[in-house]
Amino acid sequence: MKVLLFTHSEDIDGIGCAILAKQTFADCMVIPTKTFDVNKNVGEAIKSGLINEFDKVFVTDICIKEPLLSEINSNPDLRRKVVVIDHHKSEITEGNDKYDFVSITLEKDGRKESGTSLFYQFLVDNYGLISSPILDQLVEWTRQYDVYDWVQTNNQNARKLHILFEMLGYDKYYELISAKLNNEASISFNQYEEEVITTYFNNFNNDMKSIVNGMQVVLLEIDGIFYKVGYVNCPYKYRNDINDYIKNTGNLNDIDIVGMIITDRDTVSYRQIKEVDVSKVAEYFGGKGHFAASSNPKENDEFKRMLIRNRINQ
Repeated sequence: MKVLLFTHSEDIDGIGCAILAKQTFADCMVIPTKTFDVNKNVGEAIKSGLINEFDKVFVTDICIKEPLLSEINSNPDLRRKVVVIDHHKSEITEGNDKYDFVSITLEKDGRKESGTSLFYQFLVDNYGLISSPILDQLVEWTRQYDVYDWVQTNNQNARKLHILFEMLGYDKYYELISAKLNNEASISFNQYEEEVITTYFNNFNNDMKSIVNGMQVVLLEIDGIFYKVGYVNCPYKYRNDINDYIKNTGNLNDIDIVGMIITDRDTVSYRQIKEVDVSKVAEYFGGKGHFAASSNPKENDEFKRMLIRNRINQ
């Protein structure tokens, strides 16, 4: 069977799905896709006829939106061919799960799901992927990191996977993890990989003080609720560690949410400092996400107007 996969390109959950697909299908083409590019990328594949070359098309850890959803649903061939598997609650809020070919699952049996964990079970159940201890390990560490369960379990191995992805990039991380799956019984980190991880933390500690010192605080009212957001200019690789840094250094600006204007991406990422729903802010600015972690595009008109009103420098 010839398979086409569109999956999130910017974290270990999206690439986890790509790794699983390549482990399952001998003939599999992967198109790594940014969060807000999914309609464009899938739409171009339909328009160009590329999609006709494949027996099955999976979209994982991201979700197609209207009007493309309706277009696929109205075409029997596409409707049979396309399967969307995601875990972001904003897609349910938007009603993107109303079609049979779209499955959005936030949790099962009290456990938060990720794109990788959902796709793993789907492939085992439907396409003959054989589960193994090392695959179970990879999927669980990826799931824990993506949904923040690693904090409760203090699973530093899950965090190390994320750091290796951020430091090595998509292609090298894919090669590294695939080699471990093919040659090892369990995932461990060699001296070189530990040195890469140490370099990340050294850079993080050196950079974070100046990043946080540049914070500009904005009070946003959304649906009658006020959110105190501290905006900073920040590289994408630090998006999942800055909130802990702010908490551990006393949250001097008493913010509810840190909003990271990502310097090397076209997005704004939000992370929870206090127990508030950060997805409400992201959705207000045309974005999506989870309770504790969400994002919106930089180019959203309302977001750009907010920057101007508050004289936020980028």
